[in-house]
Parts: sequence; C-alpha cells; structure tokens
Amino acid sequence: MRTELKNNRLIIYFSEELDNYAITQLKDECIKLIEKEKPAALCFDFRDVTFVDSTGIGFLLARYKQCQKLGIAMSVANLSKNNRALFAMSGIFQLIREERNEGNYE
Repeated sequence: MRTELKNNRLIIYFSEELDNYAITQLKDECIKLIEKEKPAALCFDFRDVTFVDSTGIGFLLARYKQCQKLGIAMSVANLSKNNRALFAMSGIFQLIREERNEGNYE
C-alpha cells in the first residue's frame, strides 16, 4: 500500500490481492491515516489489484462508514473488469462512487 495526499485528497493505492491476509496487514494503518489526515476526499485506487474477496468488500464498507462519520467523500478508481463486476454484484456502487479517470486526480 502506498498513499498520496494532494489538494486535500487522500489516495490510497493497493496492490496485488485485497483478501483477508492483506486486510489484516493494512486495516489499522488505513483507519489511523484517515483519522489523522481527515481529507475532504478519499480515493482507493485499485490499478494494481489482481484479486478482491469478500473481506476486501467488507473493508471498503467499513471505511465508507468511517468516512461518512467524518464527512469525507469516498470513491474507488481503476477497477479491473473482474473487480468491477464483483463490486457491482455486491451493490457497493449504490454507496461508493467509481471514478473512471485512469488516475488523473487533478
């Protein structure tokens, strides 16, 4: 995981798999980072993610609730075709906006 703060917008880049093991490794760091920075907007970038399971979906929903409490707009970006299909089936797009700007965060 790597992060970038630009124009009061926090971008969190994930890589490879977003599964139970990965979530246990990065969950606390993400929670603390969001609390510390309190950006106006948060984007999770999935450009380098090859696999997401239900734990990854649950993690995003929990971060959505965290952002709602803090008044932070949340989005996801650069989903692969397979990950987009999984997210659509989960209904997550009813809550979280998808950006399709291929990483142009300006």
